[in-house]
Parts: sequence; C-alpha cells; structure tokens
Amino acid sequence: MRTGFVAGDALRMLAGTRSSVLPRSRRIPAAQAAAMVPTVRRDGLDGGLLAYDGQLIDDARLVVAVARTAAQHGARILTRVSAVDATGTSVRLVDQLSGESLTVTARAVINATGVWAGDVDPSITLRPSRGTHLVFDAMSFGNPTAALTIPIPGEINRFVFAMPEQLGRVYLGLTDEDAPGPVPDVPEPTPGEISFLLDTVNTALGTALHRDDVKGAYAGLRPLIDSGSARPGRSRGPRTCPANTP
Repeated sequence: MRTGFVAGDALRMLAGTRSSVLPRSRRIPAAQAAAMVPTVRRDGLDGGLLAYDGQLIDDARLVVAVARTAAQHGARILTRVSAVDATGTSVRLVDQLSGESLTVTARAVINATGVWAGDVDPSITLRPSRGTHLVFDAMSFGNPTAALTIPIPGEINRFVFAMPEQLGRVYLGLTDEDAPGPVPDVPEPTPGEISFLLDTVNTALGTALHRDDVKGAYAGLRPLIDSGSARPGRSRGPRTCPANTP
C-alpha cells in the first residue's frame, strides 16, 4: 500500500502539482490515526499511512460544468437523444422527444455509454461488475475526519473504503461482483454484498457495525471488457489500517 501511495506522489510531481497544494503521503502514529478515525480497532495498531486525494461533491454538477466548458470551446451539446448505428467517424442520433433522427460525422467517435456500450457497438463485449455502497450516520464511525481504507481479507490488491461525506454521512464501499444479464436502469445492492461490506469494515473497527446501522444503500455498474478469463486468484496479505484523507 505504501508503494501505491508513493506512486501517487510521483504522479503528482509529474503533473507539476506542488506538495503545498496536494501534500505528500506519509506514515503517522497510531494516536493520530485513531484521532482521525475514532472507531478504528486499536489492538495491534502501530500507526497509519496518510495520503490525500480529491473528493467529488456533486457528480451531476461536474457533468454540467464539463458540458458548458465544451460549449464555450465550440462544442454542440445535444440532450435527450440516443445513439444508434455508430462507427468510428459517424453516428446516427434519435431525438427521444420528437422521434427525428440525424447523422453526425466527426474525425473520431467516442463511445462513452458505459455498460450500454455494447448496444451502440455490437463488437464490444462487456462483463459488467456491480459496485455497492452503504450509507451510515457519521456518528457510527465517531465522526471521522479521514477515510478509512480496509484491505479485504485474503487479498492484496482490493480494499473497502469508509469515506466521510457531507451532511454527517459516511459512505462504505465498494463491492466488485459480476452482474451478467440485462442491464437494469437502477442496479440494486444484494443482501450478500451488504454482508460482505459489513464483515470487511468490522475487521478494522473496535465496535462492530450491524445492518441496523445502515441508513441506505445504492449500486452502480462498471463497464468492464470481457476478456474471457476468470476472475484473478486471491492471495492472503497482511493487515494494515491506513487513513486516507479526502
């Protein structure tokens, strides 16, 4: 994990971002880690790894801001249209209100339709993966000032994150479950995923969380390319309790 944080520091330097803007990662003592995440399990805790990252407050506003910026640079923004018959240089759009269609040509067409990318381009075969988050009252985590990164038992490259958010909430996620079949408009968390997240976060907490502590849950689908291979094997790694400050 420390190697991953150092890699992030290297990317920051390559981007020309000063450490005064985005501080470098570092090791912190156990007392400081516990102060940032008061409910962390103290038994065997020698310290923490602290790293700084970005925090997205409102994804819908981000999309609007990107669209407005593109329009300022001459882009034409079309809403309420669906894309069909896409190629590398053209796409036919259908207005979902009037039913009218039009063909747009360009030097390149970017298929950014997520888990529906295969519907636009049948040559793309996807293997959607469902990611679920749980919502807690921040009091359940002692009103943390940093996100808690918890390694998934038995794995060395997957983690669960407890992230403090606005309005006194903590979001816990996320899962990585195959989601074959038709793509739902609104993915739903499964009981198994909820149990998995609770079991994982409780490995790092002094006081266990239960289903009664869950205030809400939501899920999304990742558009992973189907390579035909099975899910990578899992190997057991050491326990760590780093703190990740948003």
